[in-house]
Formats: sequence, C-alpha cells, structure tokens
Amino acid sequence: MLLFSALIACGDKDELDPDSYHWDVRVTGVENTCTEDQDGYSEDFVYSLDFTGSLTKLKIGYDGFATGTLKGCELEYESQVVGEPDRAGGAVQWVLSGNAVQRTGGDICDMEDKVEEMRNDAEIADDVWGEFRDKYLMSNEPADIDWVGIETFEIVGSENESVEVGCSYTSFVAGTYRQ
Repeated sequence: MLLFSALIACGDKDELDPDSYHWDVRVTGVENTCTEDQDGYSEDFVYSLDFTGSLTKLKIGYDGFATGTLKGCELEYESQVVGEPDRAGGAVQWVLSGNAVQRTGGDICDMEDKVEEMRNDAEIADDVWGEFRDKYLMSNEPADIDWVGIETFEIVGSENESVEVGCSYTSFVAGTYRQ
C-alpha cells in the first residue's frame, strides 16, 4: 500500500496543529483489486480535522489530503487527483474517497452499531473479523471507537502495466479521539 505512504511522506512533522481535532487511527487494508499482493496493509496515523461549518479538511500533521462535508457524525471526503510519477513500473494517478462516522469523545453517535455497519460495508467476513478485530480496532471495544470508516484509493490514470485504471485499494479505518 505504497500509495498512502507516499501521500504521508510529506506529513511527518513532529507537532500537531493546535487548531485541529485529532484522532489516532489505524488504516487496515481489506481489499486490493490492483495487485496480486494480498498480504494486508496496516498502518497507524494521526488524522487531524479542521471544521468550517459543515466543510472539513482532513490532514495528517499539517498536510491536507482530502476535503469533505460533515453531517452530524457522518463525514464524507475525497482527495484531488494525486500522482505518483516515480512509481516503479510507471506513473499512476489515484483519488482517495472515504466515509466515516466520527465523534470527539462522549457517548454520541452510537459507535458500537456504526462499527458493525462499517464492518459489513467493508465486507469483512465474520471469521476474519473474529481473528483480527483487535488489530482493526486498535484493541478498543467498538463502543469506545471515535472514528470508523472506509477509504478507497481508485486508480484513475496509469502508465504502469501492472496497475490497471479502475482498480482500487480499500481500507477499514478505526481509532480514538485525542483529548
């Protein structure tokens, strides 16, 4: 899942934006239609969110990677087209889209049910969920999760023979709010 790592490479500042809200999240790959590598991707990040009314900017560190709209607890977001010109095998371009349910702590948004809904939307099989639930949820109980969502990277341009336009990488994202 080098795509997301390439995006993050520019977001490794030591400090978080004090004007943003922050969640410790784990991004775990659940489907890869682009390559035969099915080993499973998992990486931890701090997602930062800025609000201007219902409009949002999603960041890692100070670097924005998507914009979206917040309606209650539900967030939909999308990146602009991102290019990887130096990718081995040829350049690719992709767009990230995501939907999430988030909260800044407390008992709102019925997160236990939302975790189950997102798991079903991501089509994570019961046996896989049972085996890897702690990994997906960072060892938290579903009711204690403050961010749960699904993100998809779709390839929209490719000069790489092994990566077809239209293929995608889908991830389950879960985490907790930083107070």
